[in-house]
Amino acid sequence: MNEPAEVNPTVSSREKKPWHLHFETVGSISAIVVGVAALYVSWDQGRVMREEVRASVWPALQVDGFASRVEDGLSLGLSIQNAGVGPARVERIAIEHRGEQVPDLASMLALMPPDGDLSLQILDGRIIASGGTVQPFSLHYEQALAEDAVDVMGRLSAEWSVEVCYCSVLDQCWVSGQDRAAPSEVAHCAGPHTDLRPTPAQPDRGTAAPGEG
Repeated sequence: MNEPAEVNPTVSSREKKPWHLHFETVGSISAIVVGVAALYVSWDQGRVMREEVRASVWPALQVDGFASRVEDGLSLGLSIQNAGVGPARVERIAIEHRGEQVPDLASMLALMPPDGDLSLQILDGRIIASGGTVQPFSLHYEQALAEDAVDVMGRLSAEWSVEVCYCSVLDQCWVSGQDRAAPSEVAHCAGPHTDLRPTPAQPDRGTAAPGEG
């Protein structure tokens, strides 16, 4: 007598599984793949948009010293230009002379050639628009110095260095200076600072101040 053939329960259960359930499984996997792809596309578009916004307000300060002949006189000083596309908010300026930090305007003037006519533009906290230029200080000498303007500029460049830290409207910050080929991005603008604000003249010790008898 022939024995009944054994039935494989695994094969049997697969055969009994409704055909439409196979398509549901494939559909679920496809939905997951599509969702992940949509999420990536959304993230990438957001990243590109953020980069576009940053680029549209990117400031780039260029720091240059200058020395030029003006008729019979000589003018020298510092010029800062915003060559970027967005406004720059100046947070600090640091000036060094022969590697030593210069703390304030009086200390800087003491190191410059004497008898110069000083002009100032306040820099700290200043907003420099795209294409704008600021001269934090300039000195004009009526009697031309013995040196040629090019020689003066060369000597000053060798002895002085200037660093400016500034931020964009998005609070991204950079440091620019004479010795930097391009601005360097920084987390914040903490660091050495030279105070170029003028201080009120103090009365001579032998002269009574106004209001004193």
